[in-house]
Amino acid sequence: MVFVQSLQYWGLRCQKRKIPDPWNHHDWDSKKYVTNWAERQDEREVERRQIFQLIADTLPYDHDAKFNILDLGAGYGALSLFLLDRFSKATAVCQDGSDEMAKLGRQRLAPLKTRVKYVLCDFSKPGWSRKIKGPFGVVVSSIAIHNVRAPETIRAIYGETFPLVKTGGCFLNFDRMTPSLKDQMKWLGEAGFSEVQCLWDGGRRALI
Repeated sequence: MVFVQSLQYWGLRCQKRKIPDPWNHHDWDSKKYVTNWAERQDEREVERRQIFQLIADTLPYDHDAKFNILDLGAGYGALSLFLLDRFSKATAVCQDGSDEMAKLGRQRLAPLKTRVKYVLCDFSKPGWSRKIKGPFGVVVSSIAIHNVRAPETIRAIYGETFPLVKTGGCFLNFDRMTPSLKDQMKWLGEAGFSEVQCLWDGGRRALI
């Protein structure tokens, strides 16, 4: 978890282009692939609910507080859905680089359409944060940032995330710690975040 001092609000859509995957593990531009991938992830959400609850418990807001959430690499919106259910007056912006994933997310989050919207941009590319108007009371991410693979890109994402967090807000990232947890916590500090800490360490994955 990291707290901040920081700027702006809501979102836009950037030019559509193929989403890169450095290891060729995923095809985020394929509707069939995204649908099948999401169905497999649904089976894992039960396991992740404990972490999602820890994220909700860590947020510096009462359950009836009004604040805005930015969900980085939101996918089909599982974490946003969980948080909006627990914070009834919160709103969310879901960022993702896949048009097909965003379409699926809009479908799944349709009952909350007045409280959530998608912004389509690729956070592996410099300048992605300019497509998102902040600042946000909370920025979160779940099993997403590691997909960019390159350490320098992960580091750059943290750097562009910092200005999107309000003073007194926080950034929580649940992800695979590749590179190491130690490196990622160092990069968060270098990005400007204070009180950088690990809230849960599961070995390969951690909540920071």
